[in-house]
Amino acid sequence: MGGGLGGAAGGQGRQGRRPGKRLTADPRLRAELELCERYGIPHSRLLGGDGRWSDLDRAKALAWQGWQRTLCPDCRTRAEEWDPAKGGHQHAYVTDTVRCPGCELIAQERDQVPEGRPGYGIKITLLPRQAYDALHGDDPPNGR
Repeated sequence: MGGGLGGAAGGQGRQGRRPGKRLTADPRLRAELELCERYGIPHSRLLGGDGRWSDLDRAKALAWQGWQRTLCPDCRTRAEEWDPAKGGHQHAYVTDTVRCPGCELIAQERDQVPEGRPGYGIKITLLPRQAYDALHGDDPPNGR
């Protein structure tokens, strides 16, 4: 692989930039690389290329993977964003409360799952009404 590609991909660049700097500053690049990851395609393909993985595509994919590892698995923020010494802010985010009717329905159904062994392996999913009716006929789930 050629030198200097990492800088363009968010990796260690020629001027000693820290890994992920471009990814941190460029939300569009993050969104594009997220799509590339989801579909298993190189970035150049997303941009209209022939679909072959170039050195730059590989560098971008590796930079994306490294950047993802810096995210908290729960809240998906990065420690740098909260640290004023690293250009962040102690109030970089604020909480917002929203109610999701789908999650509410799942939580209600979860209350019906038995404790212990009888409840092991039970998964609760949401199906569109038409899909449920097609699978189960006209009988509403649990009398609803």
